[in-house]
Amino acid sequence: MTDFTPATRPHDGGDEPLLDSFLREAIPEIKLSLGDAIDRDNSRAIPDKYVKMLPLTTLVVTLRPDAAQAVAVMAAELEEELTDSVMRHGSLYDRDYRVRLKEAGTRGAPLFRVSIQPAGQPEPEPIVAAPPPPPPPAPREEPTVAAPEPRRPPTPPAGETLFAGRGPELMDPDATRVEGIAAPSAPAAPAAPPVSDFPAGRFELLVEDEDGTERERFPISRHQSTVGRQTDNPDLRSDLQLTGSPNVSRRQLALVYVEREGRPGFVVYNLGLNAIHVGDREVSGANARQGALDIAGMGEHSTWVAPGEAIRIGGHGPVVRIRDGKAAEKEPEGGGGGGLEINVVPPVDPDATQFG
Repeated sequence: MTDFTPATRPHDGGDEPLLDSFLREAIPEIKLSLGDAIDRDNSRAIPDKYVKMLPLTTLVVTLRPDAAQAVAVMAAELEEELTDSVMRHGSLYDRDYRVRLKEAGTRGAPLFRVSIQPAGQPEPEPIVAAPPPPPPPAPREEPTVAAPEPRRPPTPPAGETLFAGRGPELMDPDATRVEGIAAPSAPAAPAAPPVSDFPAGRFELLVEDEDGTERERFPISRHQSTVGRQTDNPDLRSDLQLTGSPNVSRRQLALVYVEREGRPGFVVYNLGLNAIHVGDREVSGANARQGALDIAGMGEHSTWVAPGEAIRIGGHGPVVRIRDGKAAEKEPEGGGGGGLEINVVPPVDPDATQFG
């Protein structure tokens, strides 16, 4: 049994929503607990000829009721994400595992508990979102009284005006008139700023370990690109697929080229479950669904990143950064050594007072 309570941090004047803190803090802990359960399940040596005869093993993650309701809308995607993680861990023992989520029966239960379902038992019931509370009763409508129709002034006879003694207004004889020139039209609305042309072949995505060792690099060839770990699912496959990164979602980042004040850079959208860190900025994950990517409305899950800034995914990396090839060409080779040093000695004033 694992009892884990996520930290609470302020969010818009109140406590942070449970779903955000659960995805950021509890999901990595659940993955570690699932890995421990698999290691304990395989601590006893089993002959190789019997390992392949073992059935698919189900790992059950029982969530506290409030946490289960918080993830109910994305329970299927979360089960798929955790199943991918345990399948990779189980491959170390040539075993197949899957994950099922379950709602605890009491509010006093720990945030989550990981257990192995005994063979022959039925599948746990899927988590279903509770029905929304009934809407408040509609306010009683008071009968409305139609307002009296305003009285209109009588139409004057032809040739007369409504105001006695007032004749038709005359044109100012002193006004300047230019024949053949029409009245000025309203000023046109300012045109939208042009979209910056993306310099293909200029930028690369570098992938580094926590110690700064470069692991791989990818050319960024399009104005908008997605980044994630390798997968066979075409609905979640990213443009730039990282290898050896089990903690990275299959679609983790979206990079959109946007210049600011003439400086090149990218708006980085966090599409996955784990938060990303850029300097002292933390960007929560949007947990984007599979299928066509729509980044509209994901502004709170994005930040602008200049080339060279480190982007750490999750709590343990990897670290990715965007390299600007044009800026790298301008850097001097050899660190600036080997130049000519010039010392300028000011001339001596012959009339100045000399001491010593």
